[in-house]
Amino acid sequence: MEISIFSAQRTGLKGWESIILFPYRLTSSWRHRMDRSLKKILTRLIQIAFDTPPNLVRNMFFSTLIHLWQWSHFILRQLELDVHLYQGRCTIDGSNFVLLYAGDKLRLRYLKDRLFDGEVQWVNHWRIPVWRLRALKQNIHENVDLVIFEVSEVLRWFVRGGSCLESPDSVQMVFCLSAQQDETQIIERMKSQKEAFRRFRKAGFTMVEGDNVRDFDFFYDRMHVPYIKGRHGEYADIGGREVMRQLSKHSRLRFVCLPDGTKVAGSLSMLRGNVYHSLFMGVLDGDWDIVKSGAVAFIYYQEILEAYRLGARLFDGGEVMPFEGDGVFQHKRLWGFEPIENPWHTNCLFFCIPNGSVTTQKWLSTYKPITNASIMYSY
Repeated sequence: MEISIFSAQRTGLKGWESIILFPYRLTSSWRHRMDRSLKKILTRLIQIAFDTPPNLVRNMFFSTLIHLWQWSHFILRQLELDVHLYQGRCTIDGSNFVLLYAGDKLRLRYLKDRLFDGEVQWVNHWRIPVWRLRALKQNIHENVDLVIFEVSEVLRWFVRGGSCLESPDSVQMVFCLSAQQDETQIIERMKSQKEAFRRFRKAGFTMVEGDNVRDFDFFYDRMHVPYIKGRHGEYADIGGREVMRQLSKHSRLRFVCLPDGTKVAGSLSMLRGNVYHSLFMGVLDGDWDIVKSGAVAFIYYQEILEAYRLGARLFDGGEVMPFEGDGVFQHKRLWGFEPIENPWHTNCLFFCIPNGSVTTQKWLSTYKPITNASIMYSY
């Protein structure tokens, strides 16, 4: 099937647009370095605000940081956007499917993998200035089955409205630890994992403290890296060794052991203020039989209870993709975690169906983009 590209792409940039974008393109390397530097500073401050109990001053400080991070990322990275056109067979029903994507490309690979089955044809690619985003939305050709915008929250008003479905590009999974609940009630909230409870009790696991210095390389090389690679494959986001080593100095390293003392899994966690962060975990050599025996479930169980015993009011279970149909999201939801918007991410996802595609509607109903995540969690 031949796909027509609308006139906005064919005409190219106007003279005044080229003049405005010339210095922006010329400073590309500097802008990317500046964006990374600001990210380090602002995410550190956001972390401090996130870990502080809610009050008026904290909420104002947190909101200011979020807006500063959104605007700086937008100015440094999104005044000009990539647009990609793809064609292939949809994973839902095998029908021919056309995707138009515009944005930051952080979620592009993940989305393509969930949308297309087998070979994907890259039909076209171009770049547009941000002020053409609305025109892009209005002039999309009817042959396109799904349009996805991945843009800064600053640009919401450019694409919001019509039949677009809006979702954050990432959610953070949290478990509220109420002071009004006792330990038995906390365990009750995890009882949807009865089978996992049965497996790890049968295995006879125990949790022991590790040595942050002596045991770190063993945890990183033999547990964390192989586990993440095995679980996430090409989407594996593995933290750098030295960055994690420095973080481990201020964290708690614990291991799951068999009755004979063999270490088969481990976790790195940290209590900051009223928030207990589950940072990293791993399984010995990425062995999935160990996972099936309940070792990872035992980590969740022990870490949530430990957070409660230490007086934390929120357990931070980490980031997941913003889809109810995502396997990791479903797994954490069964443990009692709830989604909030990820404060360390500045983008939104918009899903539009310009031609009323039934296949797209089925895909959206299957993966269910999360549209109602809280901005913050009161605890």
